[in-house]
Amino acid sequence: MTIPLSRRRFTLAAAAGFAAASIPGARLLARGRGDRRVVCYTSADSVYARVVFAAFTKATGIRVDAVMDTEATKTTGLMQRLLTEHEAVAARTRCDVWWSSEPFGTIRLSRAGVLAETAAPRAEEHMKPHGGWPAHLRAPDRTWYGFGSRARVFVYNTRFVEAGDAPRTLGGLLRPEFKGRIAIARPQFGTTRGHFAAVVHRFGAEAFERWLTALKANGVRVLDGNASVVAAVARGECRVGLTDTDDVFAGQRERWPVELAWERKDTRNSDAEAPGSADLPGMGSLLIPNTVALAKGGANRAEAAELVEYLLSPDAQRALAETDSRNMPVDPALREEFKASAAPETAEPDLHAVADRVDEAMAICTRVLG
Repeated sequence: MTIPLSRRRFTLAAAAGFAAASIPGARLLARGRGDRRVVCYTSADSVYARVVFAAFTKATGIRVDAVMDTEATKTTGLMQRLLTEHEAVAARTRCDVWWSSEPFGTIRLSRAGVLAETAAPRAEEHMKPHGGWPAHLRAPDRTWYGFGSRARVFVYNTRFVEAGDAPRTLGGLLRPEFKGRIAIARPQFGTTRGHFAAVVHRFGAEAFERWLTALKANGVRVLDGNASVVAAVARGECRVGLTDTDDVFAGQRERWPVELAWERKDTRNSDAEAPGSADLPGMGSLLIPNTVALAKGGANRAEAAELVEYLLSPDAQRALAETDSRNMPVDPALREEFKASAAPETAEPDLHAVADRVDEAMAICTRVLG
């Protein structure tokens, strides 16, 4: 059974119908300003990002020159490129806007001084009746904003695994019936990196290393990316895996035999009931927000500010929620509208505290997985 990764073929006909009304003055911006453009470095899946960029250009007349990354190295590759440009070219870069599909690389860029203060007055004004933009989705120094979250989940093949037998905690991946049939994405890249750092933050480095060592002993397969995990499970090469919601939804659109299982939230700590055990209790499904920021030294400041505002607007939030990605909006009304795609129990740790554990988590992954 050969299964193509067809998200790249996905198109959203509704993109052409997006209204410009969500950006005050958008129709004025679209007239009489010549060839306006903005350069955006993004690790968001290209098929979804292009939907948003097309709507933005239609609304504003501003062309988006997008620089994207591969599935295998996304986020990390572009992050390193931006760091290198910033250091090598006297703090100037081609990049105007940084749009990442996760927050931890963005936090690293912020700490490295690569990101400028990002003002989003229209987004803040829109959220004012709801207490402002959520504090956990905004850097304390305003160097980035978070939006459009997806969740880390378990994926399983419905032909081989009953819903009631699907793993609901990381410890569930250690069950003997899954031996040699477990897939994860390479942790050095993408959302697995942040996920494992969140596990270290929640349960400690020793507990994480015990679990990862046991996972290796149970025959885990390390693949290039989350989409590859879903494809391997769909083909029956693996029975279960760790991935993101959007990758499962994309597979389901193609009628692949895959389903997701949300991680449950337990109250106990890893060593509370079984000291020294490799088992890990559930911490709830980890939410991974997109993040957007202005890059220092970008040449197109006004256009960059418009793109930031658009990405945080209800229109862009709706666009991402309506794609196969099904990103959960920040806007409360939209969250209610799309609540069917929301995780029932979530983990929303302090993102900066998780970022502090990334290097430690990756050192453990290198030591255990090679």
